[in-house]
Amino acid sequence: MLLLAVHSLCASLIPTALADEGMWLPEQVQAMGPMLRQQGLQIDAARLADPTGDPLGAVVSLGNCTAAFISADGLIGTNGHCVSSYLEFASDAQHPYARDGFVARDRTKELWAGPSARIWVTEKIEDVTAQITSKFTAKMKDSDRQGAIDAASKALVSACEKAAKPAGTEKCMVAPFYDGREYRLITRLEIKDVRVAYVPADAVYEFGGDQDNWMWPRQCGDFALLRAYVAPDGTPVAHADGNVPYHPPRHLSVQPAGVHPGDFVMIAGYPGTTYRYRTALEAQQAVTVRYPEGITFLNALLSTAKGFAHADADAATRLQQTIANLANARKSYEGMLNNFLAAHIVDRKEALEKDLDAWIAADPARTAKYAASITELRTVLTVDLSTFRRDRLYNGLSYTSKPLNVALTSYRYASEHEKADSARDVGFQDRDLADIQDRFTAMDKGFHAASDRAMLKVILDMTQQLAADQRIPPLDAWITKAGGVDKALDALYASTSLNATDGRLKLLHTSKKELDASTDPWVVLAASLEKWQQGVRATNKAQDGALARLRPVYMDALRDYHAGQLYPDANGTLRLSFGRVQGYSPQDGVTYNAQTVLSGLVRKAGDAPFDAPARLLDHAKTAASSRYADGVLHDVPVDFLTTLDNTGGSSGSPTLNAQGELVGFVFDRNWDAVAADWIYDKDSTRSIHADVRYLLWLLSEVDGGDALVKEMVPS
Repeated sequence: MLLLAVHSLCASLIPTALADEGMWLPEQVQAMGPMLRQQGLQIDAARLADPTGDPLGAVVSLGNCTAAFISADGLIGTNGHCVSSYLEFASDAQHPYARDGFVARDRTKELWAGPSARIWVTEKIEDVTAQITSKFTAKMKDSDRQGAIDAASKALVSACEKAAKPAGTEKCMVAPFYDGREYRLITRLEIKDVRVAYVPADAVYEFGGDQDNWMWPRQCGDFALLRAYVAPDGTPVAHADGNVPYHPPRHLSVQPAGVHPGDFVMIAGYPGTTYRYRTALEAQQAVTVRYPEGITFLNALLSTAKGFAHADADAATRLQQTIANLANARKSYEGMLNNFLAAHIVDRKEALEKDLDAWIAADPARTAKYAASITELRTVLTVDLSTFRRDRLYNGLSYTSKPLNVALTSYRYASEHEKADSARDVGFQDRDLADIQDRFTAMDKGFHAASDRAMLKVILDMTQQLAADQRIPPLDAWITKAGGVDKALDALYASTSLNATDGRLKLLHTSKKELDASTDPWVVLAASLEKWQQGVRATNKAQDGALARLRPVYMDALRDYHAGQLYPDANGTLRLSFGRVQGYSPQDGVTYNAQTVLSGLVRKAGDAPFDAPARLLDHAKTAASSRYADGVLHDVPVDFLTTLDNTGGSSGSPTLNAQGELVGFVFDRNWDAVAADWIYDKDSTRSIHADVRYLLWLLSEVDGGDALVKEMVPS
């Protein structure tokens, strides 16, 4: 087993000498200017502090991935794996774009990505900490505290969106930072007409498949080009034939010279979630329950989905994204578990907390300020984590079965609709209806009834193995009444009411009274589950309120203990990371170079998942003489490693050189540092990027995208 270098945890809580560690807020970067200039940054760090300036104003969110404008006509670069659902939507039996890829020879041929595709452009970030925390009182109940956070956040969001001009063009959100010590209101332009301009064949952007996932060396052309469209007057509107390309205020310059080992680089993106400041208790639960049992859970679902995909071509097309997501999560969990054990993460967290507790106890003022809250935090977390097994399976019911997701969403929306809009739960307000409708509409292309049933059965069988104090009572009652899991499923899937868009949208617009009277088996099950969940959510609200009170105290203690500027954990908001192009040595006698090249792909090519397209292999014969070949490597660079910090959601983030020019796109992290969500190790943590020179080579010499090349790199 590969052993990661063990270093003091406190080093993961403060800037390193070269700032490799950290996903930093734009507002923090200007103070880092001298260090970044020493590292190699050649533009003013103040430019990186402006989320709407150059270059950050070009960086956008796709929801689960990052992307960036790379032309004045709304062309967007990201990863191929980030847009597989878009190709799934556009594909049919005659046009298997999800397998064969797609290139638009001109803009009239670009493919609509579907009703649920969105691009969010950050327009403003405001500190609203005072507006949230001013609602707290010393004697407030924890459930009331969480209610106050929710109410204040919704009021801020409502006012923000009402101020949008034209109306309905912006979506706002309130995000917590430092575990609730600070809050930001983020205003984002929402672009609703997204089209696909280019995605290589899946054998290119998924070269190596699950076998190479999270590994190095890699030879993935994980690219995609999209285009944003708006109404002729520039207003973001729903997809329509008369829409025109969006002209962004900012776009990145593409640098066809690429990067070289030792170069300064940075990424800007929307990383999802990290756990750098989580407690030893949470780390212990992760290594004993979350990851090992999660591997079993994901393996069961993955093998079921693959069985259907292997047996049926239609199922393979519909399940492509599901299988990719499950495989990625499964391998991530395996890497997490390996890294946790090899790097002794729990031991290191426990050692930190022991030192922290001793530091607090050594001073009466610190004891009064921190001790009781940190002790209570550990008690609350013990209770909060106690239902993890039940909650994972319950959540799995909804995200695994599409009809059940529709029924649960519709019933909850109808229940919330009986309240005033401001009193409804987030996600079920009037502002959310259009997004739910678009999601229900987009489901047609990805639904496969037989596999949906089989995967739901996997989860239902698991619920029947839960301990007595972890059971889901309405589910048990439903299964018992039906005479077992199989008979219960037979009754569910005999109903086809939710298999088509019309049926799903009709259900969404049905009143709670009508849903309660329904005999449709999907609705009956959803109603019983949702009524039980109301009590669960009430309990969770009190627990969340307690954590909102206690976690900021723990963060304050860490901040005081380390006496340094801390970056907040990733939370899906705009961040910057800095580092350099650099390989690494995972163990004695093994050294990984920082770059891979096209000739290495050719040598690796063969049977799936290394079945590179024949046209690519044919053109690779002359790659050394290509204008995109590296002068030192005498080959076309494919992928490269950097010391940059990233996590899920960073996929598609533009990699920028010292001048702020685009040189690649992040698409993965290395196997030796999968657990970097919890702890960063400067010697082994690496980000994996697709080199922009490979994209340009593919477009110009393999896939016939010369017009796109000229748009990205005007002569």
